[in-house]
Amino acid sequence: MKTRFEGIMTALVTPLTEDGQLDVPALESLIDFQIDNGIEGLLVLGGTGEYAALTAEVRADAVRETVRYTNHRVPVIAGVLEPGIGEALKFAKVCEENGADAILLLNPFYIMPPQDGIVDYFKRIGRAIDLPILIYNIPYRTMVNILPATVEQIVDEVPSVVGMKECATSLGQAIEVIQRVGDRISVLSGEEFLMGAEILFGAKGAIMASANLIPEVWVRMYKYASESKAEELRAEMKRYYPLIKLLFQEMNPGPIKYAMNLAGHKVGPVSSPLHEPAEELKRKLKEEMGRLGII
Repeated sequence: MKTRFEGIMTALVTPLTEDGQLDVPALESLIDFQIDNGIEGLLVLGGTGEYAALTAEVRADAVRETVRYTNHRVPVIAGVLEPGIGEALKFAKVCEENGADAILLLNPFYIMPPQDGIVDYFKRIGRAIDLPILIYNIPYRTMVNILPATVEQIVDEVPSVVGMKECATSLGQAIEVIQRVGDRISVLSGEEFLMGAEILFGAKGAIMASANLIPEVWVRMYKYASESKAEELRAEMKRYYPLIKLLFQEMNPGPIKYAMNLAGHKVGPVSSPLHEPAEELKRKLKEEMGRLGII
């Protein structure tokens, strides 16, 4: 399989048992559901996959089992979301050993690194592992924004960087990243409500959390956006906007996991300190999913 990082990829939830272990049969069912509906790649252990809440053993299990069961049908990207380089290097090597096609590398958080520190971080990990790297920028979670000029410097100095998941909520920032490096790496949208515009401006695809529930919808929207079919794209987003908004009304992935379970995809609970949605949000999700024929 030629590894491509484009089109719609799903930031998978991590199916868990009640005691917090990986639910392998549920994971296999989820993978089939995604691939059968046209998804072109899987991200295991992003924020939606509850990376920060899982033990190192469960994380390793998730990467190994996702790679095994996917069996080269689509690329598997493994998240590495650590605050420091020591644990990041350790888990990046676990991902490499277990056959991931690439890692999604989050910039360090909590310590609030400067931009040149972020460049150094990517350089060090790029030298240490033999895997393609995608930059992960999600400043509303890390409180650190990887600026477009910094992205360009990383791409210039780290040959193994092949893509980026851009979750900055500024469309202008995404456009600047695309203009600076979009002809050299796969810039991927990470924000549901910006995906269409970012594809129109040259992003190669998107990594979507809500694709866990409605993968075929995102595949259609990507097709409309990549073919510049603005009317069709607008109509599809208008139809699904209320549901997508509800899925992010409380902290992700609580509402998404609840909706998945409601729709018959048994992905289990979220890890503490997250919890099921409030009763009012549950009611609204049931109503909207019923309107759309999902349940």
